Amino acid sequence: MNRFLLALRTFWRTLTEADFAARVEPLFSDRPTGPDLRVLAVLQRDGRLVDFLREDIDAYADAEIGAAVRDVHKGCRKALDEYLTIEPVLAGAEESSVRVPTDFDPAAIRLIGNVDARPPFQGVLKHHGWRVRAIHLPALPVARDDSSVLAPAEVELP
Repeated sequence: MNRFLLALRTFWRTLTEADFAARVEPLFSDRPTGPDLRVLAVLQRDGRLVDFLREDIDAYADAEIGAAVRDVHKGCRKALDEYLTIEPVLAGAEESSVRVPTDFDPAAIRLIGNVDARPPFQGVLKHHGWRVRAIHLPALPVARDDSSVLAPAEVELP
């Protein structure tokens, strides 16, 4: 489970930092728009990701959390595989030696540790990063008045 949480943390860090400068307005708007939320809506629909992340899990036993994570992981992984083409930013295994060229993109490679020299750098790959190569998201139903709806409320009628 630790590897899953690390990957999830890295995914969100990458998602929020990669386009921050270009998307400051939408990130802080009072009413987010639908197109920017489609990935999250799909992860909620297929894996119940938002439900899981909003749940207070402190009261649950590790075995219960593990079972929930397995279902969330299965649904979210299926959605990622179906709707996004994702590849590593840097090829290579974690803990392998890598060279960071002089003209590296700071949005694609984050330097950690003792960064006091000028590129090129030689270091150890701690995480290969992720890059979205292609997106083929489904069209989600458009809400009439609120395009920020990730998942509709469900009401069972008698």
